Formats: sequence, C-alpha cells, structure tokens
Amino acid sequence: MKINYRLISVLAAIFILISYKPILSLERNPLKAETITITDDWGKEVIIKKYPQRIVSLSPSNTEILFALGLRDKIIGVTDYCDYPPQAKKVDKIGSYSAPNIEKIVAKEPDLVLASFGNKEESITTLKKLGLIVVGLNPKNIEDILKDIQLVGKVTGREEEAKKIISSMKKRVEEVKSRNVKVSPQEKVKVLYLVWYPELWAAGKGTYPNELIRIAGGKNIVGDIEGWKIISKETVIARDPNVIICSGMGGKSADIRKKIMKDTELQKINAVKDNRVYAIIDADIIELPGPRIVEGLEKIEECLHQYDKH
Repeated sequence: MKINYRLISVLAAIFILISYKPILSLERNPLKAETITITDDWGKEVIIKKYPQRIVSLSPSNTEILFALGLRDKIIGVTDYCDYPPQAKKVDKIGSYSAPNIEKIVAKEPDLVLASFGNKEESITTLKKLGLIVVGLNPKNIEDILKDIQLVGKVTGREEEAKKIISSMKKRVEEVKSRNVKVSPQEKVKVLYLVWYPELWAAGKGTYPNELIRIAGGKNIVGDIEGWKIISKETVIARDPNVIICSGMGGKSADIRKKIMKDTELQKINAVKDNRVYAIIDADIIELPGPRIVEGLEKIEECLHQYDKH
C-alpha cells in the first residue's frame, strides 16, 4: 500500500495545533497583569505583580466580597466564621477571625491574603515578614464598602464584575433614599438597634446600623453615643423608641426580642407597648461590610414601614 506522506504531514500539523490551543489561548488571556500599586485601608502601599490565583480571606465580609466577584475557584482558605455564601463552608479553614493560624496560612502558599480590621496586628505583621502579600480592608460606611469592592476587583482582575456589583448596590441605596428623603425630622421613627440582653448593647454613632437607620428615614435614639455601647434601661425609657430592632449572633435575635417583650421595666416604652420589636434573623446583612449590606438597609426600612402601617 502506498503511504501518503503529504496527508500524514497535514494531519500531524493539525494535531499539533489542537494540542497547543490551550497555550495559545493562555497567551491571549495572560494571568500576569501590569504591575498594580494600591494603598489599602490601613494606609499601606501594596504592589501586585500578577492577579492572585491562591487567596486567603481573614474575615467573613472579605469572603463575601470575593465570592460576589466570582473568585470561588481562587479562594483556598477562610476563617471559621465564614459561612456565606453556603459554598464558603466547604473552603479549608485557617483559624478564627481574631487569631488566624499562621502556619496553616503559610502552608497554603497564598499569593494574596485579604485581611480586615479585627485581625491581630501581630498576625498581619508576621505574614508580611514571611513575604506574603497582604491587603487590609477597614471600611467605615457604605461608601467605603463600595470603594473596597472596587479595590478587591482591581487587585484580582475582576474590575468589570466589581463595577456591576457597585452599580447595583448604589441603585438600591438610592431607591431607599428617594422613598425617605421627604421625611421631616419630626416624622422620623425613633429606633433602637440592640445586639444583646440583659446588657443592652446598642449600635451608636459610627456603626453600620446607625447609617442604615438614617438612610431608611429613622432616627437612632443613641446616635449621639460613639460606637457599640452598653446603655441603661433608664436611657431607653427616657428616649422612648417607637421601634426596636433586635440582632444577635447564632440566631439569638428572636430570643432577645422575647426577653425584651417580657421585661417589666421596658413595658413603659412605645415599641414594646405597640408590639413593634423586630428580630433580624441574619444580622450579617446589617453588621458586615459586604455586598449584602443593601439587603440590611432594605430590611431596616421594612421594619420602619411596618411601624408606619400601624
């Protein structure tokens, strides 16, 4: 049988092209980006030489941002408290939020560690000394959260995804603002946001709940108190909130609500008398600086509107 060497040569060339297609595709979509220099929320300059392929998150809010940006396959480690979205529960754990396991983190050889306010400074310093790239986030308000989503999108090569998320969040915030912009100071619903009982831990000035209450058209009765503070029952009675919003880790918000409703001293305030004490099932939508904070804003507005309907 006569061998067709020309045909064999053509087939061989086609096979080689097919075999090398992934490499050609990779060259068209390089993982390596131009060197990016950013300043994180801790005021530290960070140089990113390539888009990270192995990311460790040191807080639940950071994990939510990474998942929202579509980076699931890049996340190799999260804290014990990272449980949203549900897929986050399947990612290897690297310790707690306040005390991450340095050895576990280093062993994973991450090319980006996304840190957060609340991580121990000594842990972050150690990670940097070991040569790991660390970007720290510490947003103070919704505007900062949007900037951080943009920042994470930039260092991970997901800027377009970040823009879409930010655009959607801004739209929802503006919709809430527009519905409440005409509410006069006298008409604002007086609100108390609590996260514990019997010690009445309340959200004051500079907290996310305080900002959300304001945007939703309410007035935080402890908005003149800085941060998270324990307040007295006398203060609550004197300032007489129309609405109390109960939060609490691990689904304790419903328990806190029940105890407040049964508290004989608090029977004097309008919120309790009128049965306007609400339990937030998932406090993270209000208290974590991630993409879901707009859900928290809408939930608080809903609580205030329930008051309006009475």
